[in-house]
Amino acid sequence: MVVPIDRAQIAAEPQLTGGGTPGSRATLLRRFTFVTLGTSLVVGVLFGTILARVVEGFALRQEARAVAERVLETTASGVAVQHFLASPRPAPSQVRSVLQDLLDRTHILHITVWNARGEMVHRAGASPAGTAAIDPPAPRPVDGRLRWKLRRAAPGSAPSPPLLEVDIPVMAAGVAQPVGLYQVVVDLNDLAPALGRLIVSVQLSVVLGVLILYAVLFTIVRRASHDLDRSESALRGAFVGIIRSLVNALDARDMATAHHSSRVAANAVAIARAMGLSPAALEEVQVAAFLHDIGKIGIPDELLTKEGPLTVRERQIIQRHTVYGYEILDPVAISPTIKMAVRHSHERWDGRGYPQGLAGEAIPIAARIVAVADAFEALTTDRPYRRARPPAEAAAEIARSAGSHFDPKVVEAALRVWNQTIVIDKLG
Repeated sequence: MVVPIDRAQIAAEPQLTGGGTPGSRATLLRRFTFVTLGTSLVVGVLFGTILARVVEGFALRQEARAVAERVLETTASGVAVQHFLASPRPAPSQVRSVLQDLLDRTHILHITVWNARGEMVHRAGASPAGTAAIDPPAPRPVDGRLRWKLRRAAPGSAPSPPLLEVDIPVMAAGVAQPVGLYQVVVDLNDLAPALGRLIVSVQLSVVLGVLILYAVLFTIVRRASHDLDRSESALRGAFVGIIRSLVNALDARDMATAHHSSRVAANAVAIARAMGLSPAALEEVQVAAFLHDIGKIGIPDELLTKEGPLTVRERQIIQRHTVYGYEILDPVAISPTIKMAVRHSHERWDGRGYPQGLAGEAIPIAARIVAVADAFEALTTDRPYRRARPPAEAAAEIARSAGSHFDPKVVEAALRVWNQTIVIDKLG
């Protein structure tokens, strides 16, 4: 049977990261970009539309005032107060002449004269094509207020420029209330194109302004993100340095197992990669393997270096190192998966391990991988109580323990990894 191990790879120092990946932050920045860009466009269009309506209303109000001034100025000499006070009857020729002259000289298409009682006195001009007919006329409120509204083409009619309808109150000297009302319909052929261009310009200007603000905000956020990356990288480096110092201090207590954690970490990563685990899971396996024996800091030196078999009591003390390791890491801001992998790295597939006797899939996958990598490293390294075994024998021993001590799938992946460099003619 062909079995594997790349000793150079296992002896290599693992590249601990101990935190999130730059890829995840890049994804977060892209997500921020898409969400905020879409929101900025929506806000820009909304505010642009609102501002365009405000500008349109202002332009129409100015036009209405200009029309009112023109009508009152033109009719002042030909239409007298008594023309509004009398009951409705055919208007004098003088009034008709003044109104017709007003239609001829201006862009007013239609004019209706009302008295203070809301009764129509006179009309001049035709109902504009494409708009709702004015006949029969509705009584107009006469309250002294200048009113205007935009009249658009009726549905189904041919397209035509919008019209402006203006209600102009007529005041007389010595009379508190208006004596009548001019209702005029104005052709906006001259104003409509300029107003349309103005509205489009306002909308585009607002959208462009919002996009410029967004670009400034994005630049600030991206720069802050880069600064955060650098700070996080520095913190991660400090974290890795502290962990390495702890593990090196542990290895220094027992030179027989020096660099044990580094080799276990490299081996565990290779096995996890062969199993197809995600990059985030590979990172967690790597850190857990590197830290799996950190709890031995709490174990007396005489037990760690004892030659010969351990007593039951001594074995129980050493087995506490997984719990000690978990307690050491518990306040550290690392993934809970790493902490649980350290705690359960000595559980067995059949449930006869420690500290909790977990079995099968109940054991965290990272802990199952670390268990296989740790066993191989232990078997192929000299210990105070025995000599190291050849890699082939160690691999064969682990293969025989699949399904009892170790997860069969993890062992299968480990054998594929080790098979890259060592050929064993026969196992078992």
